[in-house]
Amino acid sequence: MNILYIAYSCNPYNGSEDKIGWSVPIESAKTNCVYVITKEEQRIPVEKYLSENKVENIKFYFVDIPNLYKKIFKGFMYSGRLNIWNRRAFPLAKRICNEKQIDIIHQITPIEFRAIGNYGKIKDKKFVCGPLGGGETLPTGLKDYAKGHEIIETIRTIVNNWNRLKIKITGKLKYCDYIMFANKETKNYLTNSLKRDSLCEVFFDNGLRTDELTIDITETNKKVIKNDGVGCVFLVAGRMIYRKGHEFLLDALNRIPNDLNYECRIVGDGPEFNKLKEICKNNEKLSNHVIFTGMIPYNEMENEYMKADVFIMPSIRETTGTVLLEAMSKGLPVITIDKFGGAILIDSNTGWLYSGTDKESYVENLKNAIVECILNPHEIKRRGNNALNSAKKYTWAEKNKHYQKIYTRLI
Repeated sequence: MNILYIAYSCNPYNGSEDKIGWSVPIESAKTNCVYVITKEEQRIPVEKYLSENKVENIKFYFVDIPNLYKKIFKGFMYSGRLNIWNRRAFPLAKRICNEKQIDIIHQITPIEFRAIGNYGKIKDKKFVCGPLGGGETLPTGLKDYAKGHEIIETIRTIVNNWNRLKIKITGKLKYCDYIMFANKETKNYLTNSLKRDSLCEVFFDNGLRTDELTIDITETNKKVIKNDGVGCVFLVAGRMIYRKGHEFLLDALNRIPNDLNYECRIVGDGPEFNKLKEICKNNEKLSNHVIFTGMIPYNEMENEYMKADVFIMPSIRETTGTVLLEAMSKGLPVITIDKFGGAILIDSNTGWLYSGTDKESYVENLKNAIVECILNPHEIKRRGNNALNSAKKYTWAEKNKHYQKIYTRLI
């Protein structure tokens, strides 16, 4: 097949969306003739990689937008930049389709539903979109942890509702031949605009290279790295912004009985860093158990995974959480909310999912999951092994097989 990928974010050296935009077409090029349209900012890393590695059956095109738009559309207005880029990429996509006899157009990034391009309007070409995210909202019981950021959440809700209405009026989703959603929340949010369940599905957006899978993690290996005398080690990693839920986590940790032996290592930095450290500094119970490592380079994170027994992602709003899959690939069971991407990846065999109806129940249920881990090391090992086995289903090779089935069915 001849496949054109729309990949605004596409960088061989980055994670998250860049990793998606790069890995999907690279894997697809092993069996197809692949063309990729990405943003101009990716030219240097993409060309560097291509000059140093042998990659066949793939060609990249780069599209830029005026710097004025880059200055205007930032922060919560970033979707405007993405849509302007899509409009500028459209004529190129149309030309490539005509010249290269493209069978399938697949927009893989941006993943947010607010930035779906009009590529489905290109005549006689099948358009696949997603997995898409962005329709998720803060659970009612966790809104207290967004205090001071209410305006951001309000504006985001307004922008989302406006874009959903716009999609419904323009019928943009009707031009999509197949749509994937990164979480159930986004699918449910857009269902009224879609009304074609047979042509859509929920499918986790990110993936793993085979070399990212840990082949064997033994207790002996862990003891070499782990500090003596430390009980259960929990790992948290991510940028310290309010929606990542670090303050929520600290409230849960503060309820853990004093006699339980554990350590919680929090990796990362960000605008909430000093606030969180101050909370722990003024609380003897937390200061005895919580360690802030600061930012750690990606290539050094392997040691953090080796030290850890369990990974916690306490996010109060998240599209998927790429780090969940990364933790699972290292044999760590995961504690996270029963929503967003975690609800797709995790179950009672690979980790702990907590839910709630109000702030009290959310904090208590997260605390209970943490305590269960501390008291049941054998269950940690069982779920960790299952997590690693489950992660093997999410390699780019396996994901590509799924995409190929969709493409074949459509044409």
